[in-house]
Amino acid sequence: MSEFSLSDEQRTAAASTKAHLLIIAPPGCGKTEVLAHRVAHQIGFLEQNQRVLALTFTKRARSNLEERLRSVLGHARARRQIVVRNLHGFATQVVLAHGSTIGLEMKELELPKTSTMRRAMETAGGGPAMYDAEQILSEIKRGPLSDAEVLAAIQQRDPAPEVVLAEKVERSRQESNQLHYDDLLRHAQRLLRIPAVARLYQAHFGAVLVDEFQDLSMQQLDLALLSCTSRRTFAGDPLQGIYSWAGAAADEVEAEIKTTCGEPIRLHESYRSSPKVLETVNSVSKLVDPDSYLVSARPERWPGRGCSAALVLQDRAAEAELLRRLAGSILDRMPEASIGIIARAGWRRESIDAAFVEEKSFPVRRWDLAIDDPGIVALIQSTVATLAHGASIMDARQAVLDAVDPADVDARELVDNAFDALERQRDAVTAKAAVKSIRASDHKQTIGPGVHLLNAHTGKGQQFDWVFVIGLEEGHLPGKRNSRGDALAEEQRVLLVMLSRARHGLVVTRTRMADGTYEPYPATQSRWWPRIRAQYSLAEEIEAHLEADLPALPTSPP
Repeated sequence: MSEFSLSDEQRTAAASTKAHLLIIAPPGCGKTEVLAHRVAHQIGFLEQNQRVLALTFTKRARSNLEERLRSVLGHARARRQIVVRNLHGFATQVVLAHGSTIGLEMKELELPKTSTMRRAMETAGGGPAMYDAEQILSEIKRGPLSDAEVLAAIQQRDPAPEVVLAEKVERSRQESNQLHYDDLLRHAQRLLRIPAVARLYQAHFGAVLVDEFQDLSMQQLDLALLSCTSRRTFAGDPLQGIYSWAGAAADEVEAEIKTTCGEPIRLHESYRSSPKVLETVNSVSKLVDPDSYLVSARPERWPGRGCSAALVLQDRAAEAELLRRLAGSILDRMPEASIGIIARAGWRRESIDAAFVEEKSFPVRRWDLAIDDPGIVALIQSTVATLAHGASIMDARQAVLDAVDPADVDARELVDNAFDALERQRDAVTAKAAVKSIRASDHKQTIGPGVHLLNAHTGKGQQFDWVFVIGLEEGHLPGKRNSRGDALAEEQRVLLVMLSRARHGLVVTRTRMADGTYEPYPATQSRWWPRIRAQYSLAEEIEAHLEADLPALPTSPP
């Protein structure tokens, strides 16, 4: 059972008797723990043979919730009574089970990967129209349209280059019996709008819980609503909405949810972050919403009340070297600490990645590399161990893919990406030789000790003992494309998401000089830099904090 006891406000949310409930849960308020206890509460309302469906957005969020459910309910009960899926995985499950109902040719149906759309665009001619063509297809497919209706909707647009490219890509997709990610959602929505199909899911699921409701598109909301009519719980935080580019419609979704759930229950106490971290987080959150703030639920538990700093470095090389030094100092004193180094965009992290690439004294994980994903590595290692000694890497790839749930498209893509990396090792002939080169890490920990290098959207929903948010410069935060209007407002929320990953320590950085194509040039500080409140402004002050005789950090909160 879970070692954490719920606070009064958490218990009110978890045990609410309302059939339909909306929970506003800012980062660190124990949302995952509340959802796990909410699931336990909803089990009591299930009819015989019914289960609870829990929907998340990402594989990592799914893993977090599954871990917490096992802690609260126990392994056997969680496995027997709960189904946890990310939204694309749930859509895939619906399509694989019922696709023939809407005329899909299931025998040779090809499921998507992240690279599928890009390769289709390049094959169709590519060029500068690719981004706009992809957006056209995404917008059109946010409704329950058939393949013929999708083509008709494209053809109704003026024949600009991006429209022509979009039509070419869509025709090729249909002819090759291939699905893109948007097609999974579209076809699942079509299927669940068939009353007989919907009734199967509504009879099977006596309750549905949706994590991060603010990231839903109206189409994804429809999938959740159609899957279960009995009892619905939505949890999330509108200030964490950072996926409008992917179709998320936070305001519309929240309004629709409120029509059935009524006014939300709100959580205010942070169990994740130290008081000093919260001072920095609150200084940015009030830019997004003047009435928003979080208080530390247990301020006395944090050594020195935590640490926050805003550092100005000369250039990116100096920034990378300092981060490597500080990371080493943290891990020397706290070997079990997790350190997240987070950029808004991957290009801004290049110097830092290079500085850590040869690091041997502590673990370093790049979250954009599947070969560094602990769960995928564990699956590959355990599967390869059962193969014949001379089995090839290709044999191993197929064996691992056979072990993955066909509906888990995210995991299947990570497996493919990991084997792509293994196949690039010239000196590894057999699968077992290739696997020996993989850096082992604890697959039971979503975030283990050491340094984690990642981007803003990848880290959403995660937490680290220390966080370094880098690149508070115009052109990176906010990005050039997102410097005004709604896009700028979303960039503020992206910054808030990055900052709120931190538990004990939070450091933000900017540089005086930027790397140009031909030579360095002066960088412009982010428009939000002057508003950020932090305890320290010098690296030496952070090191003094680390050298103080501090007790161990509190146990990772819910």
